[in-house]
Amino acid sequence: MYQEILKNNIFSISEYIELLNTVLVGCTAKVEGEVNQIKKSTKGHVYFSLKDEKGSVLECVIWGYYYKICGLNLEEGMKIIASGVPSVYGPSGRLSFKASLIELKGEGELKKQYDQLKEKLEKEGLFKRELELKKYPKKIGVITSKSGAVIHDFLNNLQKYNFKIKFIDSRVEGAEAIEDLISSIKMFRKIDLDCLVVIRGGGSKNSFDVFNNESVIREIVDYPCPVIAGLGHHEDEPLFALASDYSVSTPTAVTKLLNESWNELVFKINEETQSIFEEYNHILNEVNKKIELASQSFLILKNEINSKKVFLQNLNNNLFTDFLSLIKEKKEKIMYFEKEIKYCDPKRPLSLGYSILRKDDKLIKSINEVQKEDLIDLEVFDGIIKSKIYDTKRK
Repeated sequence: MYQEILKNNIFSISEYIELLNTVLVGCTAKVEGEVNQIKKSTKGHVYFSLKDEKGSVLECVIWGYYYKICGLNLEEGMKIIASGVPSVYGPSGRLSFKASLIELKGEGELKKQYDQLKEKLEKEGLFKRELELKKYPKKIGVITSKSGAVIHDFLNNLQKYNFKIKFIDSRVEGAEAIEDLISSIKMFRKIDLDCLVVIRGGGSKNSFDVFNNESVIREIVDYPCPVIAGLGHHEDEPLFALASDYSVSTPTAVTKLLNESWNELVFKINEETQSIFEEYNHILNEVNKKIELASQSFLILKNEINSKKVFLQNLNNNLFTDFLSLIKEKKEKIMYFEKEIKYCDPKRPLSLGYSILRKDDKLIKSINEVQKEDLIDLEVFDGIIKSKIYDTKRK
């Protein structure tokens, strides 16, 4: 298609460069070389060149956003691999390579960067996260690749405790995974979780370099829930694992950590259940023993009752006569006491014309208890007379 366009048209310089860039967008590639002539703009963009052993040179640029998430500090003489596309810059007509990703090449450079970043993050205290995994976690966020056996091993080894798993598919190997991981971790910040799990399977030492990326590591600084890293153990443990709250070697080990408090609860329930059944059996045995003793006592009691029944039958005739006599005697006594009570009733004299004097609800027994003008109550047989003292006269 492009050949027909080129063959049948005459282009301006701008049009031709625009066409070239349209074609070059499809020429995504990885190039490796030694870094030279580094220039950094105030906006964070980095301009540099790469050269190889034959002396060929390629002008490169990486925009500030991509440079930051790559987590590298470019230095002259450093050997890197740059991923991107070629592009022709219209005003100068120069070809440059627009990198979207840069990564170190060589064990020595990787080790140097690892040690420098580890020292830097240690000084900032980023390896001191100590959020404790809550007992009986349920809401689990998982970041890993959906391809491969890792996610399946993880899910298969979780016990059936009704975990609520939220999963984000992310690349977990190579520099291309940096943006995926950052985006996934950010997304889980917006979700209520009991813990965040980041896992991957085994691989070469270099395949874990994405987890030594500063931008990725800083995404879990002040993370609102515990972070569990299941990234494997190497001579140099991934810095992401050091910055996490928990670091274990395999996805299976992560599930063991998540299952642990639930398994303890199930064990305790089973233990308590067994204890309850043992106690029940003990009580049941004791009750059976008591029932057996009670049955024996019942037979003894039955014989005793029969014996007493005969005795009572013999007493029945005399008892009834004595009982009637006793009732008559008690009735006479009650009648006598009723007369005595009636005679001794303090209000009986009232019916004979006497009265009871009270002042402020207190009986008046002496002339000394009242004074002139005092108000008094005179209780007679059929009511109370309110009165006032006008004078007193001593006998």
